[in-house]
Amino acid sequence: MRAYWIIILLFGVGVSALFIFRHKPVVANVNVKQPLPPIDSASLSQNSTYFKPNKVVSAALNKPDENRASSKSFSIVSALSAHHKSPKLAKTSFDSFEVNLLLSKKLSNTSQTILASIVKTQGQPATFTESYVDHLINNGKLVPSILFDNSDDENYNPAGLPHYLRIEAVASTSTSTGASNSKENGFSINSQFDTQNFGEFSINGVLRTEPGGLAGSIIQRNLRFDNGWSANNGIGTLYTPSIDLARNQYRFYIPTFPILGATTEWLHKGDMQLQLSTGTPGVFDGLRLNGFTQLGGSITTGGAQWNISPQLQVGAQIVDAQNVSTFSRTDASFSQFFGLPANFDNTKTSGQSFYGAAAWRDRDTTIQGNLLQSQNNVGSSATGLWIDTKTKTGAVMQNVGLFRLDKNLSWGYTPISNDIQGAYYRANYNSRQWILDGGIDAVSSLSGAGLDGILYTGSLRYQVNHTLGLGGSATYRQSEKDAGSAYIFTDMLNKYGTGRAQLDTSIENNDQFTRLTLSQGWDLSTGARLSNSVSGGFESNAGQHINHIGAALNGGSDLFNNVSWNGNLSYDKSNGTGFNQTVSANIDLTARINNHWSLVSSYLDNRNANANLFTTQPLIPVPINTFVSTSSAFFVTLRYEDRGGTPTAPIGGKMGAAAGAISGYLFFDENDNGVSDANERPAQNVTILLDGKFSIRTDLQGRFEFPLVATGSHSIIVVSDNLPLPWVVGDSGKRTVNVSTRETSNINIPASRMR
Repeated sequence: MRAYWIIILLFGVGVSALFIFRHKPVVANVNVKQPLPPIDSASLSQNSTYFKPNKVVSAALNKPDENRASSKSFSIVSALSAHHKSPKLAKTSFDSFEVNLLLSKKLSNTSQTILASIVKTQGQPATFTESYVDHLINNGKLVPSILFDNSDDENYNPAGLPHYLRIEAVASTSTSTGASNSKENGFSINSQFDTQNFGEFSINGVLRTEPGGLAGSIIQRNLRFDNGWSANNGIGTLYTPSIDLARNQYRFYIPTFPILGATTEWLHKGDMQLQLSTGTPGVFDGLRLNGFTQLGGSITTGGAQWNISPQLQVGAQIVDAQNVSTFSRTDASFSQFFGLPANFDNTKTSGQSFYGAAAWRDRDTTIQGNLLQSQNNVGSSATGLWIDTKTKTGAVMQNVGLFRLDKNLSWGYTPISNDIQGAYYRANYNSRQWILDGGIDAVSSLSGAGLDGILYTGSLRYQVNHTLGLGGSATYRQSEKDAGSAYIFTDMLNKYGTGRAQLDTSIENNDQFTRLTLSQGWDLSTGARLSNSVSGGFESNAGQHINHIGAALNGGSDLFNNVSWNGNLSYDKSNGTGFNQTVSANIDLTARINNHWSLVSSYLDNRNANANLFTTQPLIPVPINTFVSTSSAFFVTLRYEDRGGTPTAPIGGKMGAAAGAISGYLFFDENDNGVSDANERPAQNVTILLDGKFSIRTDLQGRFEFPLVATGSHSIIVVSDNLPLPWVVGDSGKRTVNVSTRETSNINIPASRMR
């Protein structure tokens, strides 16, 4: 409670000071040294150009005992009246703060009455208070409380540039399907810092001793040059860049490539984008410690985009891949750790691809045409053409597109959607109470070897009042094997938090699945979160009748002063032949030893994970670029954190600026409700950008943290390079976070399936 009143007091001091200095010229221009001659309401009405007294003013002036009581204070009122009424000074604001300031001059009752009338005439309430007196806490000797203050650390070195550093030592044991017990041991480093002349830096590195692995990157952003140019550079294990036109796709995905190499991007005043990268392609691997396995060969990419005007953009990209292995080439210990076969098919791919696009955008309409051509040593040359349009009319958003993608179409060494042609339409309506969404995809195979059909989707949500919401979704696939899935739900705000009941069903051929899930998100104290769910259902599959029961828990909080937990746990039990139980656990326990050291224990378990039975697969198959092993693992992490330089200069801020922190959670939103439910999985190893400057990856929990950030508004961007398809983050992965002083701003980011 004391802190609450301190904040109010400091806010009042700041606001009062702001208005005093802002309006100082108004009072300074009033001549208080030369009192006006005795006047009455008539002479004031005749002689004042701008001030016309109303009945209240006239009555006050005609009081014989007061109308001349203080000619000095009356001069202030008259001058202020003329100043406020003057058209030349109409932009000058006039409010109760000025009234309070003037009344500190001990105005007479008559002057107060006149001044009150003036203020009321302007439609503002008049208030009269005593003059402001500055009260200092602890007689002005209070030490400022700054986030991450290291004043209690006698070893802290304030010299040098402000920076953040985290070093972790990790030891673990784990088991995987088809492999014996193995370990993942090593070290990781993460650092972020500003510089005055060379932009912002993010340094990440992993040294894995068992199994052997090495990964790391140095990324520089916002390196400024003359004439409006800036550069973003990177070296190490990172992703190739992609121009905005290629990244902001609505229906089709153009992948980027993880490489061991270097990248550079040059930007000019928002109208030019130039990119180049080269290196050896590979794949990220590992659980807690992300290593990098090279695929061999080489890959080079280049791109350029020119924003000719605010409405018209054109761009192009090329990629050249040489002798890239289809599968990872690595040692036996790594293969054993991940349960992979000892010998890989080392088919090598060489290919070249070109992508070009042009887009027209105005406030309500976007039209973008795309061309992709590829050739490689595995298949023949191929061409892809598609056009996407987006229009907004009031609260209705519509997307329409046409596409034709030849067989064997690829991007570099990676196959993408191909051997299809068709069209799609989607409409979305958003209001305060209604959310309506629906669409249709019509697809046919160019060669006749693929699927032909139509996919219908639709969803709605109706907010009955501030406590109750209703809705549902349905998908129907009309093709060689017809199938459909649907769910209905109700959300209700209750005295404990928010509850949800959802009924799912799915039908394909003669197989049917039905499940009822009840979930509750609990309102807890600040810094604590908890949600849980229970489910029950049945399945008819190939003549079998299978019952399912399940439960899930998701949460985090401080257990003690320096001990906290975060995690999720789900369990599903079935009684059919070949079905046992599915367990998924991801739990962290963190003990903070002191300002620099902490100990983290993590448990990961993923057993018999099955595909979602309540999702109808789309007509266009989507590749999965993330391999999830059935495994369990236990990790112990010793973490060291340090903040050097001046502790009051946060990342992205100025010397003396206040600071806070950002903590986030990225998850797969299975039911597309935008809320992290207990049975929904975290998204691991996905790159997150802060203000387009600093990068970090989500951990096993799907969590990320920027521990020292200047107060104010910041942008968070989810880079979907390592997000498995068909999952995407809406609004191009962008989110806005407001950071407050000495507080951690939490943000949950849902990833939804492409529709």
